[in-house]
Amino acid sequence: MVAHISSLLAPDFPVIQAPMAGVSGSAVVVKAIQAGFLGALGAGMMEPETIRQEIRAIRAATPAPFCVNLFVLEDPASGTPDLAPLSWLTDLYAWHNVPFSIPEKFAPSFPAQFDAVLAEAPAVLSCTFGLLSKEQVSACHACNIAVVGTATSTPEALAWAEVGADAICAQGIEAGGHRGSFLTAQDQGMGLMPLLQEIRSTVPLPLIAAGGIATGGAILAVLALGACAAQIGTALLPSSDLSLPSPYRAALLNKPFGTSTELTNAFSGRYARGLQNDFLRTGRGKPTLPYPIQNALTQPLRRASAQQDGEHLSLWAGQAVHLGRDMSLADLATTLKTELREAAQTLEKQWFSALS
Repeated sequence: MVAHISSLLAPDFPVIQAPMAGVSGSAVVVKAIQAGFLGALGAGMMEPETIRQEIRAIRAATPAPFCVNLFVLEDPASGTPDLAPLSWLTDLYAWHNVPFSIPEKFAPSFPAQFDAVLAEAPAVLSCTFGLLSKEQVSACHACNIAVVGTATSTPEALAWAEVGADAICAQGIEAGGHRGSFLTAQDQGMGLMPLLQEIRSTVPLPLIAAGGIATGGAILAVLALGACAAQIGTALLPSSDLSLPSPYRAALLNKPFGTSTELTNAFSGRYARGLQNDFLRTGRGKPTLPYPIQNALTQPLRRASAQQDGEHLSLWAGQAVHLGRDMSLADLATTLKTELREAAQTLEKQWFSALS
């Protein structure tokens, strides 16, 4: 039987650890579950067999339910992409003495990833970048997998409702990392508060709120707007339980790259929010190839930068990045629970009596 998303959450802590591809592998998911979050495996860039291995590793460590996240993608056209528009990128490779090459494949096969998830049957499959078909959602339900669709607008939420999704993850423009848009422009979007209210007024499905949530007060706010859960990503990144490249962690905690975040499609061909650095500034307004081709072509430069100064590394982070805290996931969960409880008590003391 497909579980209602609320039944998978701790009653006193309705918070989901965001599925961050390349960051939230099985070890992070297990730590998040142990801390009290609903854990989520960021499997969008994993090969099918790796997905199966990671799911089994989580199950070997904990009996708790968890989520797996996939990118809904069509396979890119075969053949060598036209690199003429990317002279700015190949020049960067040459300048930094990093070998440039075209990979044999640009991304794992989504149908094969989907089949791997069906075979392993986690409690929840969340999807971004695209829309599952009704048949695919039905296949998930036949395996007792709840389906969560990412929406950055009300039309996207309605599309997920139409194909039979069990819940909607409403992603505000504040969110770090990639925009989940598939009907709405990737580089534009609503803030989380108006987005939640608009979707809530139109779509009768459980809502998960994502974007700019870093404190217990923010969790309370999205619950008050009709969400059944908050999904937190950027606020978890500085945790000692995550293995980030040292320049990335330093950027999150010490802020050497500026005080603001920005949407860019230069790294991957899809718009994503990250901290400003040299690559992001160089890529402003430059031509790119579609995701996942652009994403694959920038990977070697990013890997090299991860071992150096981080100036060409994708420093994905949301607008609440400077509220991140250097502590374990367990300590962060405890802190967020305390903040949530105190915010609720303050609200009740100061306002509820006056309104009753």
